[in-house]
Amino acid sequence: MSLHEARFKKLNDDSRVLGIGSLFRGKDRKTWAINVDFNGGTSQSMQFSNIPVLARKRVLNPTIQHEFAGFPVDFLIENAQKWEVAKASDCPAYQAHRHGKDGNQLCFVVQVGSTRVFIPQLELARALFYHDPFLARLSLQHNALAEDFILGKRDDGQPMIIVREGAEYPVSYFNRDDNRRFLSWVLLDRAARASFESIGIHLIKNQYQQKNYLHWSFQFTPPPLSDLELGASGWGDRNSNSFFVWEVTKLYSLPSDIKGEIDFYHPGYERKVGGKPTKGDGKQGEAPDQYELDDDELSDVDKATIVLMSKRVAVSFRTPHITNRIASKTKAVNHFIGDGDKEVLDKCLSQNEKEESGNLPGGSWNNLDDQTDDAHLYIGKFQSFFKMVDSLVAKHGCILVRKEITKLPKVGDGKKHWLADMQNPRCMAIVELEFSNQFYTLLEVDTSDGAAKLSTILLTSSLGWAKANEKAILYRIMKKSLGWPSDYFKERLGEKTYKGIPHPKSKHSTDLPPEVIEPWAQRVVHWILRTV
Repeated sequence: MSLHEARFKKLNDDSRVLGIGSLFRGKDRKTWAINVDFNGGTSQSMQFSNIPVLARKRVLNPTIQHEFAGFPVDFLIENAQKWEVAKASDCPAYQAHRHGKDGNQLCFVVQVGSTRVFIPQLELARALFYHDPFLARLSLQHNALAEDFILGKRDDGQPMIIVREGAEYPVSYFNRDDNRRFLSWVLLDRAARASFESIGIHLIKNQYQQKNYLHWSFQFTPPPLSDLELGASGWGDRNSNSFFVWEVTKLYSLPSDIKGEIDFYHPGYERKVGGKPTKGDGKQGEAPDQYELDDDELSDVDKATIVLMSKRVAVSFRTPHITNRIASKTKAVNHFIGDGDKEVLDKCLSQNEKEESGNLPGGSWNNLDDQTDDAHLYIGKFQSFFKMVDSLVAKHGCILVRKEITKLPKVGDGKKHWLADMQNPRCMAIVELEFSNQFYTLLEVDTSDGAAKLSTILLTSSLGWAKANEKAILYRIMKKSLGWPSDYFKERLGEKTYKGIPHPKSKHSTDLPPEVIEPWAQRVVHWILRTV
């Protein structure tokens, strides 16, 4: 799914966010808006759906490249639930730098060395939970997680998540492994879920009415987040040893209760079989490279939703888990292409919720940059390959030097960095062997979804060559739409230093029968012996 730029119809060019104030809604409305102060002394109400892109000093509708604002701060969290709470205006660093009319907004205060760091509560929640408009809206509704998702168990006791019929959770989110993993963390991790649900509890408890409007200053209870590394930018005041955070940029080593694999079911997803692999049946939009967002309109339930580009929050999980995209049923087809109906969109989109009365196609921010080191979780996709490697070691005199799994990168608008069936990351195995004082490298790409026919590649190379050139190799594989970069191997290693070893023929690409493993190993040894 490609990402596209968007500008707000109601905002001026190069609108810099100076302050983010309270939430409000009309008593006759169900959606919340938020007051935002911009440069030039202007203020605007923005739908809360936009919170994934609303951070202080961010520039919306940019016409030029703007420099990164503020200075960095980076620290380990001991226990976020023990932080003090104060107002933004209590921070001298806040007073020392130009801001909007948001001094009453609540902050967490943490002692970092000799400096008191003030983190606006809404900004921490934005980095933790608000990676898309769906979760932003859901957080403001009482008991919404239980109303939209059913938590069950598989036969082996592992958790299972079912999206209820009628829930707004889009298939386009369900189709992304990073979105699924993050949502499963919110649903299944006890501390994360309690923190997310505290938002709605605080809203009900602390909202107040003025005339025909309800108002609320954002507040929530964070998870403990012990040993999490938080990175942010902001402004410091040396005289007072205070620092005011404008934007949280990274959350590394998020603690999580979840282990193993989580199955996800979505009523809007049918796995199509018998034709070309697909990502799902959610509508995909095609439109100009830049869109205009109408913040006052609802989106149409029958029109496509397109993912919008925004600056992302870098997140990683300390103990990652796998999520599997499971279809409740399959649909037999002869041939199909892409991930569903393509719909030509006009220039105007709405990032607000879908309603029958809506008129515009949908636009959806996605600011999640999942940097979790999780390639090792997918080792099961290489069972047969590693059995063949075991045979090389046990029966043919090879010495195993190193083996590891690495994820293939996204290149351009390509989608083959994901497996077409489960929509999990596509990985490559790298194995280094020594035989008769010569080093060899085996590379194996997971093509279990049938996206390509790619043999095992054997390289005659120096120790560590593949690791040193890993990024270049992975990039070129993706540029060739899952093809070996033979020209690169020839250029860097020389003639006759690489050879494709065909896979055994089998209906089950990840778990081959034992009788075909040894012949596969013998084919590898045959080519190794030709180089000795």
